[in-house]
Amino acid sequence: LKLFCDACQKISLQVPSHLQAEALVGKVNLKECLQSASLIQSSDPDFRILEDGSIYTTHDLILSSEKKSFSILLSDTQGQEQKEIEIVLEAGGRKIPKRYPKDTDLKRSKRRWAPILCSLMENSLGPFPQHVQQVQPDAAQNYTIFYSISGPGVDKEPLNLFFINKDTGDIFYCEQYQEFLIYIYATTVDGYAPEYPFPLLFKVEDDNDNAAYFEDKVTVFSVPENCQTGTSVGKVTAIDLDEPDTLHTHVKYKILQQIPDNLKHFSTQVSSTRLLDREVMNCLINFSITKLCKCDTYKLIMEVRDMGGQPFGLFNTGTITISLEDENDNSPCFTETSVKVEENRIDFEILRMAVYDQDLPNTPHSKATHYGMFIEQSLNYEVYRQMVFQIGVLNEAQFSKATNSQTPTMCITTVTVKVKDHDEGPECQPPVKVIKSKDGLPVGTTLLGYEAVDPDSGTAEGLRYKKIRDEDNWFEINEYTGDLKTVKVLDRESAFVKDNQYNVSVIAMDADQNLMQKMFAL
Repeated sequence: LKLFCDACQKISLQVPSHLQAEALVGKVNLKECLQSASLIQSSDPDFRILEDGSIYTTHDLILSSEKKSFSILLSDTQGQEQKEIEIVLEAGGRKIPKRYPKDTDLKRSKRRWAPILCSLMENSLGPFPQHVQQVQPDAAQNYTIFYSISGPGVDKEPLNLFFINKDTGDIFYCEQYQEFLIYIYATTVDGYAPEYPFPLLFKVEDDNDNAAYFEDKVTVFSVPENCQTGTSVGKVTAIDLDEPDTLHTHVKYKILQQIPDNLKHFSTQVSSTRLLDREVMNCLINFSITKLCKCDTYKLIMEVRDMGGQPFGLFNTGTITISLEDENDNSPCFTETSVKVEENRIDFEILRMAVYDQDLPNTPHSKATHYGMFIEQSLNYEVYRQMVFQIGVLNEAQFSKATNSQTPTMCITTVTVKVKDHDEGPECQPPVKVIKSKDGLPVGTTLLGYEAVDPDSGTAEGLRYKKIRDEDNWFEINEYTGDLKTVKVLDRESAFVKDNQYNVSVIAMDADQNLMQKMFAL
């Protein structure tokens, strides 16, 4: 592959002689070489190249010589373009011998020295002092140069972090810090400055030493049940204290566990992936059997990991609690469908049916509008032994039907009212019988009486009759037929006759001594 690559640039990096596994070696700007690289490779398997140009070791590495070289190979598959960046790792600085002035006119030369930007590894383990870079102006060819530096980290706070070898120009770093701008001075033995002071920026390269973490360790969201698939439940925020806009702070989220661990309901955007019903949950039992149970709260154990979610990234976990807000998506259901009532009773409640509702208890979503069923007219077992009704029930709150739900908006049931037989007394219709007779009717005359009926048997069999009111004792009664027989001459002018009418009251009795009183009007 190298034979067909265009050489782009050559970069030297100062590194310790011993590099640990997964250690950041340095960082190069890949876009300066190839703007749109779709494939990034290392010619040396000891090193791995990330998309942002970061160079990492793949295992512990000891540089056996002062230098080690390898290449970063960049390819643009669309434009069929390939580039190569040569990387040279130097295990230490080399000494530059002193140079003595030649017989030339002492003339201030143009400012042609240009030390490159230096980067230092954050949290570097040293050894300290750590060699950073060697500076050398062009004037060193004509003069014996002494080097000195000044600025933050040297003679300004924080003090004594850098020093320079005055003879060779080697700069050393003593401790860990962030960023420094120091000035380099090149002077001759007699104090002449053949070069202008040169500013040199030292940037401490960020080390991925901070794991991303959730702003809130426990986050609580709520969402209405039966919300549409894809509904956004909430947003969690993670913080990474490393350098922004780098892979060290490029985080990815992952759901590690859902509790209860039934069918997966959520994605990493914390949105619903299935219809959520707080009353019904599909629980996998032995990976094959399904049962129904209630679930109104879910817990998600989430992970946030930096380095773009790669396995070697640092991570933390957090807990998200998602509560399902109850909707009135369950109709109340009856728990009984039949009732028994005694015949001949009126003005009393025979039924107040209990209902069951799966929605949240003691809320309008589960409270039903209760009405009782009352008897307004007496029911006769011999006429209506059973009556059938259809009854519906509603909640106090308006019904909220879930998408594609088969649940009816009103629960309707058939109620069967069974009339219980009651041992009633004999019946006589009409209750008053009028008998017309002539004045002076002689003794011993039989008048057709009143035949009562037992409602249970529909006949007069077994009934007995008894006279209970006959003020002037005009009649005697046949116990078995109920016929009346005169024992006195009927006298229209009797004091017991009112408005040409004489009244006799009779009772009919069955075998259980149940009575029915009737009246004869003569």
